[in-house]
Amino acid sequence: MSEIPNFNAENETLRKYGSDVKIRNYWNRHAQKQSGEVIVAGALSKSSISEQGASKAKELGGGIEASQHGAKAYVSESPRTRETAESILNGYQESNPDVPIRNIAIREQLTLNFPKEFLELYDKKFTESRAKLMQEMGLDPDNFKSLPPDEQEKIAEKAEEPILAEWLSGQTDLSQLQSPEMAAYNFAQLFNRRHNRMASKLYSGSEIDLFHISHRGIMEPFLTSGILIDEEGQRVNNIDQLGGSLAILEGWESEVDTDSDGNATISVILRNKRYSVDNDVLHQLVEGKNE
Repeated sequence: MSEIPNFNAENETLRKYGSDVKIRNYWNRHAQKQSGEVIVAGALSKSSISEQGASKAKELGGGIEASQHGAKAYVSESPRTRETAESILNGYQESNPDVPIRNIAIREQLTLNFPKEFLELYDKKFTESRAKLMQEMGLDPDNFKSLPPDEQEKIAEKAEEPILAEWLSGQTDLSQLQSPEMAAYNFAQLFNRRHNRMASKLYSGSEIDLFHISHRGIMEPFLTSGILIDEEGQRVNNIDQLGGSLAILEGWESEVDTDSDGNATISVILRNKRYSVDNDVLHQLVEGKNE
């Protein structure tokens, strides 16, 4: 993968930084795994993505019309997020062969570094929810691992949703071990860098795409922190307002545009709805004042 080149410093419009910059950020969950397990032995499952997951991720990347200065991807420490990013970028490059793509980098804010005690309790609740669901479906819970990836995904996604919602509510034993506010704070650091901070450091006139691949539970605390305001003026404070957590490979977009004076405007698109970003809430999250 080639490096995004520095732009011609002799051009008068590119001698300054931060003006007329556009950054499109794509925030996605990883693609379908080979296994529907979430937590294994008190740690995040190390399952790779399935063949179908790789195919769908490539299709996703291929459907994006590239910005003129290309793309870069950021992933968690989990191999499946890198595999997902590689597939997305392969599709992106095939559809946009003339744009540069930079190497993939790891960012700890995209990694699920939650306490072991939290992961063990989360897995216990998830396993119980999954067993109940399978029994209602007339399936033996002990046979979960023998099911094909599509069936495992369908069951696991449905079984995990109430556990995640319980944690995000903040009124549970899970939140005592890892608060949603701390998770939102961690993610806000990266979000702020990809918008206000990064835009001010790029050459004026830059237009780039950034892909961020992560896990369920990393982005939802931030999205439900009250930072988003819809076009009717309604503030998003819970996961139900978004229609549930992010599904496998599902994502959302955030875009920052700066004007000729470097003033930035940030917008978010999630499930075909546009939201504005409350910069006061973003500042509070970045400063850790909402913990």
